[in-house]
Amino acid sequence: MAGGDVGHVGECDLEAFRGLRRALRDLAGVVTEDTRDVSGDRDLARAVAEVNAAVRQTAAWPQLEVVGGELVRRTASAAPGVVRVLAAIAAEGVELFGGERRSLLRACYAPGCVLYFVKDHPRREWCSPGCGNRVRAARHYRRVTSREHG
Repeated sequence: MAGGDVGHVGECDLEAFRGLRRALRDLAGVVTEDTRDVSGDRDLARAVAEVNAAVRQTAAWPQLEVVGGELVRRTASAAPGVVRVLAAIAAEGVELFGGERRSLLRACYAPGCVLYFVKDHPRREWCSPGCGNRVRAARHYRRVTSREHG
């Protein structure tokens, strides 16, 4: 995957990524007890099976390379680049949902947002500053319009 080249990405690859995205969203919804309408029906067993299947698609191993006279650790695999990317994303999901950071996962309840985030700061309540700004702007708008009509 040197230079970020993953090779050809076909329709079946895209469908595999969409399936993994759906599985990760389902797991995030279960972990966060997400009540938003966007979360839909969740199939926990299917989501776990999908993530595990994606992780198993590639065998990877550490190896040393010399880069600019320095020893560098790289991860090697015989799998095509697109499969390695899918497996790497799935492995990150395994680490998140099976690890200590799972308890920090939150759903973003900003209007119109469908994302999740890791609450890595005690005051963090939104997935991005943009969502926080939208919430504050909506709160300000409600306050101003209630004064005008109240």
